[in-house]
Amino acid sequence: MTNTIKKIQLETKKQFEIVDITGIIQKAIMDSSVKEGIAVIFCPHTTAAVRLNHNEPLLMQDVMKALYRLVPIDISYSHDLFEVRQNVSPNERSNGHAHVKSFLMGSSETLIIEKSSPVLGAKQSVFFVEFDGGRSREVFVKIMGE
Repeated sequence: MTNTIKKIQLETKKQFEIVDITGIIQKAIMDSSVKEGIAVIFCPHTTAAVRLNHNEPLLMQDVMKALYRLVPIDISYSHDLFEVRQNVSPNERSNGHAHVKSFLMGSSETLIIEKSSPVLGAKQSVFFVEFDGGRSREVFVKIMGE
C-alpha cells in the first residue's frame, strides 16, 4: 500500500476567493502512482475551506452572496473583541465572520481514486475557498492506496 502526502502552496489575492485546485489534485494523484484508493484534501486554516461543486462563474457569485447573507461581515462577532480575548496575536485581523464561514463550509473532502484519477461527477471540481485573504495558504493531499 502506498501512503503519500503532498503540500500545495497557494497565494490568495482577495478577501473572498474560490480557487479551483482540481488540476493540482489530479497531478498529485498521478504523481503518487496510486491506481486505486482514496485522497483526502485537507485545509489546515480556520478561515478557509475545501469544497466540491460545479465550476461555473455565476454559481460562484451565488455561493458568495449566500455566504455573505448568512454570515455578514458587518455584525459584531465576539471573536473580534480583542480587548476581551486572551492570547491575541499583535497582527490579528477582525475576522470572526471568516471563522464562522469556514466552520459552516468544512475543512476537508475525501475522493475515491480509480485508474489513477479522482472520481468526480461530470461537473464537479475541487475548490479551496478563502474567507480572509489575501494570504499565503496551504492545502494537504493525503493519498493512500495501491
